[in-house]
Order: sequence, then structure tokens, then C-alpha cells
Amino acid sequence: MDTELLYLDDAYLKECDGTVKWFEFTDLIVDRTVFYPTGGGQPNDKGQVIIDGRTYPINDVWSDGNEVHIMSLDTYSEDVKGKPVHQVISWDIRYQHMKFRTALKVITSLAFRLYRATNRINQTYEDQAWIDIGVDEISEEMVKSLEDEANKALKSGLDTETFYLSKEEFQNDSDLMAISKNEVPDFDKIRVLKIGDLPLQHEIGTNVKNTSEVGTVKFKTSLVKGKISKRISVFLE
Repeated sequence: MDTELLYLDDAYLKECDGTVKWFEFTDLIVDRTVFYPTGGGQPNDKGQVIIDGRTYPINDVWSDGNEVHIMSLDTYSEDVKGKPVHQVISWDIRYQHMKFRTALKVITSLAFRLYRATNRINQTYEDQAWIDIGVDEISEEMVKSLEDEANKALKSGLDTETFYLSKEEFQNDSDLMAISKNEVPDFDKIRVLKIGDLPLQHEIGTNVKNTSEVGTVKFKTSLVKGKISKRISVFLE
């Protein structure tokens, strides 16, 4: 049975209980988890798990496609299999990624609406994020316009929500296909993010409930061979 991913239904869930299914040295698999594994441009959660009153600090979390592996800095006790495990994430770190993640999704939606830009790679950190805009060439005017429109959207307090589509439903949505570069995510049920009336996007990460939580975004660009780079660094103010 796959690990139940509690963060998909409630990104604000800070802790949970579960049962140890398997372990090996510093590697632990539980039946349900609040820990987000590295993926989709969002780093893994950090925090701690508590088993039999002993606290294990968690510094890495990854998914093998079915199960989530919770990596401790300490070796797990040899008798933990089948035991209850209490999991607690470092909320301040998670929440920063959620705000940056939502900011990037707003930017991607607006870039698609304004310039028909495709969904390219992105990455969040605790203090900044970056996104590659999928256009042939970008200008200072485009960057400034995108920054202004992003801040308008964020300050307008748009609600976010996720729902699931089948592969067929995803393929039948021309805008979803276009923003995803005509690539269908390899899931039976594809998780989709809706932010106000902005274009829909495939999403596997965690987001804030309302864009007003994000704050103000500030863009920073660089020059590559005399031209503005399509990679935009994003900061929150």
C-alpha cells in the first residue's frame, strides 16, 4: 500500500500520527505522512518524528513513486516496525515554501495568459525562488508587466483550491495541455490547481489558501550574452 499523503488534502497540517511500515538504518516508511518529499521544484520538509518517546531529527524526505522515505540524522531503533510514530514538520520552513510556491504558480498562470508562455521549470528556497519563463525572448517591459500583474493578483486575495482530473479530462483541456507543453502528467488522477480565474495548472506541491498570504513579490533578472535571462529570481517583501 502506498503512503497516504496528508499534505495534499491539508497543506496547513503541521503534525500527524502514523504507523511504521518499514525501516532500514536512517530510512523510515510510514503508512501516512505530513512530510512533503522533494519534488516538482519544492524541497522536502524538515522536522522530527517521535517513536517510543525518542525524537529523531528529519533532514531529508524523498519518494520512490509509491512510498515516502523519511530520513533521520540518527539511526532508528531496531524494534520500531509496527509502532506508532508522531510526525512534526518545521512549519516556518514549510510555510515559506508554500508562499513562494503560490507566487510561482500565479506568475506561471499570468505568463501563459499574457504571453502564452509554457510551464517551465522552477524552484523554491526558504528565502527566494526562481522560474524560467517559456517564451522565445523576454524584455524588461515584459518582466515589469509580469511583476505588476503578479502583485495585483496576489493582493486581490484570490482563493486557491485543488481538484483531480482523469488523463482524458486533462488532455481535453486545450489550455492545460498548452501550459504543460502538451505533456500529460503520468498519474491516473491528475491534481490541478485553481487560483481565482487564472489558468489552471498541474500541481503536486503545497500552496497557501489565499494569495493575500504571499505578500509582495519582487523580480530580479540577469543578462546572458547581452540579453535578459528567461530565468527570473523571485523575492518576497
